[in-house]
Amino acid sequence: MLTLPNHIDKADIDAFVAHVTSEVNEGIVDPLSVHIRCKAVIKALEAILELTEETAKDTAAKFGRGEFRFEGASVSLREPRDTPNFQADPVCVELSEQLKARQELVKTAFRIGNAAAIVDPNTGEVVPVVAPRAAKSTLTATFYRDWE
Repeated sequence: MLTLPNHIDKADIDAFVAHVTSEVNEGIVDPLSVHIRCKAVIKALEAILELTEETAKDTAAKFGRGEFRFEGASVSLREPRDTPNFQADPVCVELSEQLKARQELVKTAFRIGNAAAIVDPNTGEVVPVVAPRAAKSTLTATFYRDWE
């Protein structure tokens, strides 16, 4: 059974983060092990949040409208606002399709580099080979069942 303290505030979170990162940085615990365990906990917590969100909303509704404090957090239940449906506007749909088509041309030009020229069929313009966007490496972890 998962047990957590009844009250967790920002200072508790900050202290926990400082403790774990300090142990990683000082070589007390293996950084890859901590990373994988954190990913596992995040995955589990996201599933718990999704499966309990409606019940938690029902409980929060009992506190009434507005903001309230509960177990070290400021909580509020907000109703969604209406937003425009851009797909209902033909101009927005057309512009979105044009943007997607242009992005595909730019991707193609980027992939082949200077080996050949890509020409925009709508304008006759040669699509430029753009510089790559800055990216950083990522570390992924995929979880599996032991029997798989």
